[in-house]
Amino acid sequence: MAKATSTTWYIGAWVVWVAALIGFSIAYQHVDRSSPFWVGNPSLVGLGTIAQLSMLVMLGTWIGALLRLRRLRRWVWFAGVLIAQLVGLGIVGMVAYAIAGPDDRALSRPRIG
Repeated sequence: MAKATSTTWYIGAWVVWVAALIGFSIAYQHVDRSSPFWVGNPSLVGLGTIAQLSMLVMLGTWIGALLRLRRLRRWVWFAGVLIAQLVGLGIVGMVAYAIAGPDDRALSRPRIG
């Protein structure tokens, strides 16, 4: 997966995830929790589904970025993006990778020999 593709989709999915969580918390405050059916509230289910789908997009693009970094043999970047995600700062790692990460040109160079 190309650097521009993985970082754009990851950052976009993160923005959608944050918006869905904010919407979920606002909707949760306005739900009648005394009713046993509050869990099936369409607003909560819809926003929860959006948040989960955006997390799947982030996971896929993160794995794609790691595979690309492995193919480039950029082990410091690989470790940085991996560790940032594992400690809960995945957005920081992906933004740093988007700004200063290795270019795609290294993969397109023909090898001699």
